[in-house]
Amino acid sequence: MKLWIVDKTRLFMVLSMFTFTLYILSFYFNFTIYDLLRFKRITVEYSRLTNTTKKILFWNTMFGDKTFYMGDGDVFLECPVNNCYATYDRDYVDLVEFDAVLFHANELEISDLPERRSPWQWYVFVNLESPTNRPLINNFYEDYFNLTMTYRLDSDITWNYGIVRDANNERIVAPSKNPVWNAFNNQLGEHEKVEESKNIRRKTKPIVWFVSNCMAESGREKYVNELAKYMQVDVYGKCGRMSCPFSKDCFAEVTEPNYFFYLSFENSLCNDYVTEKLYNALRYDVVPIVYSGANYSLFAPPRSYINVLDFDSPRDLAKYLKKLIENPKEYNEFFAWKRYYKIDSGTQQAACDLCKLLHERKEPQMYNRMTEWYSESKCPLQKFLNYQGYITGSIIKRKD
Repeated sequence: MKLWIVDKTRLFMVLSMFTFTLYILSFYFNFTIYDLLRFKRITVEYSRLTNTTKKILFWNTMFGDKTFYMGDGDVFLECPVNNCYATYDRDYVDLVEFDAVLFHANELEISDLPERRSPWQWYVFVNLESPTNRPLINNFYEDYFNLTMTYRLDSDITWNYGIVRDANNERIVAPSKNPVWNAFNNQLGEHEKVEESKNIRRKTKPIVWFVSNCMAESGREKYVNELAKYMQVDVYGKCGRMSCPFSKDCFAEVTEPNYFFYLSFENSLCNDYVTEKLYNALRYDVVPIVYSGANYSLFAPPRSYINVLDFDSPRDLAKYLKKLIENPKEYNEFFAWKRYYKIDSGTQQAACDLCKLLHERKEPQMYNRMTEWYSESKCPLQKFLNYQGYITGSIIKRKD
């Protein structure tokens, strides 16, 4: 008992001397205990911001996929900035320790949201569907997200179904708000000859369309019905009489060897809304005919596609398509861009951009007008469907 009293006395003396020393130092260095604690907090925060690995959580699923089609684990190894780790395991670390949490808006439930949140976390709004089909209408999400990751070019992270790279230096050219097509001149010179591939020589059928949504908001079915009055259109899938077996690669085995044109018609007419329907076609020797609310010059090389809105009617479009079929040299010019550019995955690039952004941005700021930002007001061409159920170049001219 006596020994314990002696040890306790010595411990008290040591602590007293330590406290007195800190007090004296605070005068000398103009520090306070508060300053010391604040310094420790700042040091911890700096350590967090400069941490070599950013942890990313997929909160829900994306069309049923737990990893948002990016994969989980060290899926960023091929990215320029690759110190990130992704998982769908909510218990991988404490929820507030994740640097970013990704929410797929289409499958988001208010009843299933994180119960705790750190002020430095990134809550990422992810959506590849247009607001015509899936608008954000619940005001609960105002001041909830602080990053956007969508198909739109004004997103923090643009996630497109495909990207266009310069074939020479691998630089990403499009999609972009201001793409520069330096490697390719829209007007082919007399000196440039486009080789005709065997895939083109054996084509015998004009137009093919693969479609499963027969009641799209864009009115594309009505346009196709009108176009079919002037040209043969083979419709595959739930909305047509033809089918492509699951055992086949429908583009490689059906579309490319047989058809001149492929209908890349979107289900809504929204700004920047361009899906795999375009990029799947561009990967093969078939010319996509596009129908959307997007400015396609921001998404694909010049003279790589035909835009419905460049024609006053389906009849005028059919007339032009017949001309191309009858003039192989002119048709072949739609593939000249492939010497200079190539199509790559948009998902992998979006993942890389996410990892890079997490290492660059330091101060999250809430978005307080998300419902407006992702509303049908971003689909201005939809209202012009009232004229005849589909849009044409003449309707756009009338609008202007």
